[in-house]
Amino acid sequence: MAGEFGKFIDSKRKGRGSGGDDIKLKDIADAMGMTASYLSDIVKGRRNPPEIHILEKIAAVLQLTSDEKEEMLDLAGRDRDSAAPDLPEYLMSTQLPHVRKALRRATEKNLGDAFWKKVCEEINKQDEEQ
Repeated sequence: MAGEFGKFIDSKRKGRGSGGDDIKLKDIADAMGMTASYLSDIVKGRRNPPEIHILEKIAAVLQLTSDEKEEMLDLAGRDRDSAAPDLPEYLMSTQLPHVRKALRRATEKNLGDAFWKKVCEEINKQDEEQ
């Protein structure tokens, strides 16, 4: 049975090819540098989602929007039972010890999504001010 990542990939390839055709698994697999059977196993949930550099290739072939790409990365992490693959390098940077402190404090205080929504809004304000 397909995992959430596989279901996402399968749904996003529908109607995104030239002329509104579906993008074939073979075309995605070629871009990944993998076989279609390997990708089929991923889509069917028999293999874990691939590493970040391969996910980037999938996002490009499927022409995912920024939000869709973030969703794909989140689903890849969930199917692997880990953080989204684009986050660990940032989270573990020796230059950013307060990131980990903030996440631990938020966990201790059981802060929910409403808190993190405010954090995102503050980050977006930084973009607008620059």
